Amino acid sequence: MTQAQALSIMKTGVNVYLTGSAGSGKTYLLNQYIDYLKKHSIAVAITASTGIAATHMKGMTIHGWAGIGIKEKMTEYDLEALTEKPYLWTRFSGARVLIIDEISMLSGKFLDTLDRICRAFKRKPTLSFGGIQVILCGDLFQLPPVTKRDEIVSQVIDSDAWKTMGMVMCYLTEQHRQDDEAFTEIL
Repeated sequence: MTQAQALSIMKTGVNVYLTGSAGSGKTYLLNQYIDYLKKHSIAVAITASTGIAATHMKGMTIHGWAGIGIKEKMTEYDLEALTEKPYLWTRFSGARVLIIDEISMLSGKFLDTLDRICRAFKRKPTLSFGGIQVILCGDLFQLPPVTKRDEIVSQVIDSDAWKTMGMVMCYLTEQHRQDDEAFTEIL
């Protein structure tokens, strides 16, 4: 699929998993969508699984945005403590779109936790991510989720949240970084 086709799909408001090989323009397309959202005064949370990836889009880490720091899961007590933070209410109440880049480094357990947090802050417990449009971006064949030693790795596609969000896959097929077809195939 082309970037233009993927952008058209994202503009419909559905949840999207944006993927493609290295150099297919995933981050470039995210930035195009962010520009579109800002021009139309649609509040967007720009995040990534790592600080470096977040800086490429002028965002923040998903852990920081959600207020959970390095936690992978939350107890009811932890969630209640989060809901006592006014800055998080402001952050979540305004968010209509949540973008998460480099999704491969997040576990399924984390995505389920994030879904639970969004539902609580949006006060919409029956809607996936509380009704926020979610754009997940990355290549699941790249870096695996960060886990503790000897912990079983679960990817975001293994999560309950993934199964309920009605994800539309946008696989970018054009190559924008490389002209060498053999090298592109290796990537």
